[in-house]
Amino acid sequence: MSFVDLHTHLPSAAAPEWSSWRQPDVLAAMDRLGITRAAVMTLDGLGYDAVAGNDVVARACAGSDGRLLPLGTVDPRRPDAADELRRCADRGFHAIKLHPWMQGFSPLEAYMEPVAVAAIERGLPFVVHDGTPPYASPLQIARLAARFPELTVVLAHGGLFDLWEDAVAAALRYPNVHITMCGTAPLAVFREIARRVPAAKLTLGTDSGFGDPDLPRHRLSVHRAILAELPDDDAAALAHRNAERLLGLT
Repeated sequence: MSFVDLHTHLPSAAAPEWSSWRQPDVLAAMDRLGITRAAVMTLDGLGYDAVAGNDVVARACAGSDGRLLPLGTVDPRRPDAADELRRCADRGFHAIKLHPWMQGFSPLEAYMEPVAVAAIERGLPFVVHDGTPPYASPLQIARLAARFPELTVVLAHGGLFDLWEDAVAAALRYPNVHITMCGTAPLAVFREIARRVPAAKLTLGTDSGFGDPDLPRHRLSVHRAILAELPDDDAAALAHRNAERLLGLT
């Protein structure tokens, strides 16, 4: 079965992993793990310069035959954030990653409006880090989705350990809210999310690219345990079809 990893990062430029990062090595590792395609996000662009981070992501994904899928980011507090989102769309980026906790902004503020409107115009979903207060609780992010019902919003971690029930509530209440089961939550939590939330609203991710290099293998083993418990159509939806739809690949 094809597998699309909806949540990977490039290492920080300050990390030893970046000096040895090579696209052929990444693609070979994906082959070993059975990952067909992977969405690629910046780390440095979330904490420092979003524009420069987007440029690095574009270069890292170029020439991968569509296997590495670039996701951009913006700092929504900047007056040129909507312009940077449009620049990402013009370069073939597939979504916009926002990290309210790491970037230090609230998804409830008025400065989100021009960015959300630009995302709707260009058909780019928001992939939003969730699960870590004060700015990134699932229900805060869901209020953004409620304000902009034409905007597709993906909760990037399904609430992590403590707020997964809030993520479930958000996905059930708002048609435009989806969940990526990604992060440190145990199998029992992801199993419960998969039981409660319609399969069409779920995707999978590893959050790989930094930290323990064995992390993708472990998290994929958890995901595959869930997929094995689902009907074939639902398993295929979680493994790749939903991600392909959200990222505009179908």
